[in-house]
Amino acid sequence: MLYALGVLIFAVGLLASIALHEIGHMVPAKKFGVKVTQYMVGFGPTLWSRKKGDTEYGIKAIPLGGYIRMIGMVPPPRADGKRSRWPRRVSTAIEDFRQVSRDEVKSEEDEPRQFYRLTPGKKMIVMLGGPCMNLLIYLVLTIVLLTTLGLPKSEVTTTVAGVEKCVVPATATAAQLKHCPRPTSPAAVAGFRAGDRIISVDGTRITSWDELTGVIEPAVGKQLHVVVLRHGARVPLTVTPVRNVKYVNDTSTETKDVGFIGIAPHQRSFYASQGILDVPGQIGSQVAVGVRALGSYPAKIHSLWQTVFDGKPRDKQGAVGVVGIGRLGGQIADSHVIGVKDKIYTLIGLLASVNLLLFFFNLLPLLPLDGGHVAGALVEAAKRGRARLRARRDPSAPRRPQIFVDTAQMLPVMYAVASVLILVTLLTLYADIVKPINIG
Repeated sequence: MLYALGVLIFAVGLLASIALHEIGHMVPAKKFGVKVTQYMVGFGPTLWSRKKGDTEYGIKAIPLGGYIRMIGMVPPPRADGKRSRWPRRVSTAIEDFRQVSRDEVKSEEDEPRQFYRLTPGKKMIVMLGGPCMNLLIYLVLTIVLLTTLGLPKSEVTTTVAGVEKCVVPATATAAQLKHCPRPTSPAAVAGFRAGDRIISVDGTRITSWDELTGVIEPAVGKQLHVVVLRHGARVPLTVTPVRNVKYVNDTSTETKDVGFIGIAPHQRSFYASQGILDVPGQIGSQVAVGVRALGSYPAKIHSLWQTVFDGKPRDKQGAVGVVGIGRLGGQIADSHVIGVKDKIYTLIGLLASVNLLLFFFNLLPLLPLDGGHVAGALVEAAKRGRARLRARRDPSAPRRPQIFVDTAQMLPVMYAVASVLILVTLLTLYADIVKPINIG
């Protein structure tokens, strides 16, 4: 039940993100007078639709994206009849594509409402509206999460989590760890128990685990009088540390001989609410992680390819698709290991991260992605600026017609990028179903 609820929550959140992404495109497009004929969430067969004004609003069967349809995405063919630089067959396909786009212009009233007629600046605003909506979703979710629930933290307490049975050096082999016929550690002999909270040593109050180790490590062979709180009562214990080998760095490469009694601390996990001034730093760190994740995506796809075709184990930090993320959401919700706060934090954080990656991904300057249209608008702006400079230098020159970048000429690139995206989608879909990532 909880698994299905987790999948449903994430699916609804993702569909809402897709819907808002397309609204980010549609609102400025309509504001600038462009005729929007369709607003759809999903692909494939239409499950539901309703027309209001010029626009048909609907939901489709495959929830892997969405789109809006604006008339006149590409300009009409050149008036001078100049041929395309592409080979004849490709040029024919381009003109067929152009004709389909031009057929959406039904009347003279539609002529000024075509997308290609917008200024480069307005085109960029329309195309950036979608990714910026994803960025806004990420920011809202992250700010709410950090200022209400907070960041997960942990601290070492003075409560004993466990008592080691034997005195074994940190560098011990597996065989040495198994050989322990009877309790020999000073803590086991002294009667320490899991749950004991250490209050004082030799009359000195202990407030942190570092203070405790600072007393124990130099006290080899010295008898220590320890008071612990057990079930609400103070219990005195006497323990004598022995010399043992301990790692002194996080990489487990350096050791030293210190006093040892054989107890492990309990770590307290909690959430620390962040002040509004702390949020920008946290967001900056997450954005940097997102940029690195996008940069490593080709390597993750290669790893996924090896998993699917070479039988290699699935990389738990590798690429994952919509189905895989949905399954992770279900596993998080169904987990009996983490608490409600952890589930809320992880699910919201996961949805926020997806929106951040969608923001970066859609900015890639490749058609048919939003960034490809933005790149076309930038080229158009540069060409228009150069034409204006020439006109100023030579006022007597005949006035040139308005310059528009013909994105239809990039049809082969669009097909190539779309083919790669479809291949990656199918690859991740297969891996998420056959060899899914399972969290512990």
